Amino acid sequence: MKKVIILGGGIAGLSTAIALQRIGMDVRVFEKTAELKPVGAGIILAPNVVRIFEEWGMTQQLIKHGQFLDRFVIFSDKGKSLSRLNENHPKQTIAIHRADLHNILLQALKTVPVYLGKEAAGYQQHSNGVTVYMNNGEEVSGDILIAADGIHSVIRKQLLPKISPRYAGYTCWRGVALIENRLNIAQELHELWGPNGRFGYLPISKTMAYWYWLINARPNDPLIAKYSVSDLIERLKNYPQPVTDILELTENQHILKHDIYDLPAIDQYVFDNIALVGDAAHAMTPNLGQGACQGIEDAYILGLSLARHPDHGLQDYQVKRLHRAKKFVNMSRRVGVMAQLEHPLLCRIRNVMMRTTPQAAYRKQNQFIYDYHY
Repeated sequence: MKKVIILGGGIAGLSTAIALQRIGMDVRVFEKTAELKPVGAGIILAPNVVRIFEEWGMTQQLIKHGQFLDRFVIFSDKGKSLSRLNENHPKQTIAIHRADLHNILLQALKTVPVYLGKEAAGYQQHSNGVTVYMNNGEEVSGDILIAADGIHSVIRKQLLPKISPRYAGYTCWRGVALIENRLNIAQELHELWGPNGRFGYLPISKTMAYWYWLINARPNDPLIAKYSVSDLIERLKNYPQPVTDILELTENQHILKHDIYDLPAIDQYVFDNIALVGDAAHAMTPNLGQGACQGIEDAYILGLSLARHPDHGLQDYQVKRLHRAKKFVNMSRRVGVMAQLEHPLLCRIRNVMMRTTPQAAYRKQNQFIYDYHY
C-alpha cells in the first residue's frame, strides 16, 4: 500500500484525501494552521463537481447545509439584464458556506488522520520516495507527496522558483448576511456590473446569503483596507436593491477582504513522485466560480489515475488535467478584464455586446465548464 503525504487541509487537500482513501491508499494530511476554524464565506459547487460528490455519496449532506441555484444572471448596475447563464443545468448547482463544506469533507475522512500545526519548509526526493521537512524540525516520509498548499505553495516554490502569483488588478470584499425571514432573494446567482465595481449575491442556505464586491485598486491599498459595512453601503448606494438591504444585514466581523491574485499557467504539475493540485498548481481569479471546483476535479482525476495506472498514475493525472486547468486560468483572467471595466462608455459597449451575444455561445462555454466527463 502506497503511503501518501498531502500538504494542505483546504478543499483541494481534503478532496484529494477522500479520493485516495477510496482507492485504499495510506493517506496522511498535514495542515499548517493550528486550529481549523469556521472561516470563509460562500462557495459555488457547479455541476461538474456535484457529479463527483454524488459518486462519493455526499450530496445529501451538501443539500442539507446548502442551497440549490437555478441560474446565473448578469445585470448592469441599473438593473438591466445582460445575460443568463447555466439555465440548462437546473438543480445541479449547490451554493454553500465554505465552513460547512469543509466540515462535510472532514467528516468523510473516515480513517485519514489530519495533523494540525504542521507547516512544510521543503522536501527532498530519493529512491524510496519523498521526505518533507517541517518548520518544527519534524521529518515525514512517504511514497508520494501531494502539494495542496495553496497559491503560495512552499513545494511549488522549490520546484518552480520562477513562478510567482500575479496581481489581477482588483480587490474583493466577501461577506455573509443573515437574511432569515427578513429578505427574500431568488435561488439564483446575481451579479451587477458597473463602473463602480461588480457586486454579486446568492443564497447559501435558508437563512444566509453570500455577497461579494470587486473593484479595481492598487494591491494593499491603505485607503480602502479598513472599509466597514457603512463604507460599502455608501459606495454602492446607487446600485439597485437588494444590494444595500443585504449589506445592512451583514455584521462587520463577517466581512473578508482580499486582493485577487492568480498564477500564470504552468506546463507541469508532476515532478517524479510529487504532484501539485488545486491552487498550488493553477490558482485562478474567481470570475468563473471554478477555483475550488478545479481543485476537486484534480482530486477526483488523481484518484482515478492512480487506481487505473499504479505505476504511472501521477503522469496520467498530469496529462488529463493540464490543458483543462490551464484553460480555466486563462478564461477566468479574460472574464475579469471585461467585468472590471470602469469607463462608462466601455461599460455600455460591453453591455450591448453581452445582450446581443447568441445563447448558443453561452451554451458552448457552459458545455465546456459543466459537462466535462471524466
